[in-house]
Amino acid sequence: MIKPLWFMVKVGFLVALALWVVENPGFVEIEWLDYAIRIHIGLFLVLFIAVILLSIFIYRVIRTFVDFPKSFRRYKEINSRNKGYNALTLGLTAVAAGDTKSAISQARLANKYLDHKNGLVLLLQAQAARLDGREEDAHESFVALLENKEASFLGVRGLLQTALDLQNYEEALDFGRQALEMHPKQDWIIKTVYGLEIRQRDWGNARKTLVKAEKLRIITKEKAKSDRCVMFLAEAEILLEENKREEALNKFKKAYNLDSTFIPAITQLARFYNQAGNYRKAIAVIEKSWKYAPHPEFVKIWDDLRLSSRFKKKFGCLQWFKKLLSINPDVACGQLAAGEIALEEGLWGEARTYFKRAEELEPTMKLYRLLASLEERSSQNGESAIIWLEKAALAPVGKVWMCVETSRIYENWHPIAQPHGSFNTIEWCDSHNNITETGLFIGCKSMVDGFA
Repeated sequence: MIKPLWFMVKVGFLVALALWVVENPGFVEIEWLDYAIRIHIGLFLVLFIAVILLSIFIYRVIRTFVDFPKSFRRYKEINSRNKGYNALTLGLTAVAAGDTKSAISQARLANKYLDHKNGLVLLLQAQAARLDGREEDAHESFVALLENKEASFLGVRGLLQTALDLQNYEEALDFGRQALEMHPKQDWIIKTVYGLEIRQRDWGNARKTLVKAEKLRIITKEKAKSDRCVMFLAEAEILLEENKREEALNKFKKAYNLDSTFIPAITQLARFYNQAGNYRKAIAVIEKSWKYAPHPEFVKIWDDLRLSSRFKKKFGCLQWFKKLLSINPDVACGQLAAGEIALEEGLWGEARTYFKRAEELEPTMKLYRLLASLEERSSQNGESAIIWLEKAALAPVGKVWMCVETSRIYENWHPIAQPHGSFNTIEWCDSHNNITETGLFIGCKSMVDGFA
């Protein structure tokens, strides 16, 4: 809109000038030396404009010749830059597609036409070298990227990935922390550093990273709480191996105080008290937990506590378990344990009562097998025993320790799941119906160096 308007203004000015000349006729006289020139005003204006235009034309021609070398160099630079950026585009596309040959070729062209210190050129060279299996060349390019202020993060990320691929986790953690300093709120960086700190058993720094992840809502509060408990328990295991029992007890207490319903925290603390001869505290932990969060693991610990000299003389086996059931009788594993003891002691009626109550609470494969054993021992009724065994074949195994990532079954809970090494993924949950007791995988009791 503005250009047509400006054109109309210029045309109008010329028309007005022409009309003014027509309405005001006259001549221009020029005297110079012995010459006298008399020209019509209109012709004078035309010649004057022509001289100006000719002068401009001559000036531009001369300027073009003078600036030709500079303009030619600029043309070559622009042309080279365009070729370089085109090579970059094709090269990065080739890297994404896994085309090694094309990536290497385009990387050479990009290096030829662009500054070899250009961040994108170095990145392309590094990625092409990695595709070609030249890890040392890739490492050199990533290191060179660190010196580029605009692209230094690309160098850090490349070195981080290289270290992870080579399973050099200590070096990977260093680069991960550098990346975190550059981008302190990036989810994937925080998760990577957190995972590497756990792998390296750097529990103190892992807790600090966990706080940051929780604040940024990368990890939920429930997950963060659970992870902290597991970290304390993992630290306690290591301290026990180093015979630092007081420090280990402090970690067990921290885990228990953080979440008094977390089964591993309860069992670890109770076992520690039992092994240390502090039976009263062990019993207090189990009794409190049995009331609010009963678990089969408590049954094992309760039985171990009875075997201590102080209680073995005072309580019989069944009487000891009746004491536990008096706190909370509506627990299937407790009824099952009492029934199993009654069965061993030949108390058929009591055993049957306990088993029936356990069936009402939670029918399982183990329960029906014990009922079959009860029939064989008490009445030697083979047919009834077979009926119970048939029920056992169709009954669920019940809850087990299972890695929620792999569905692998473990006999006991561990902070880190073997063999894949995932942290805090073993949970007490329902097993698959097609898994039998004889088919359970047995987890290794020792800590692994890290997780995959």
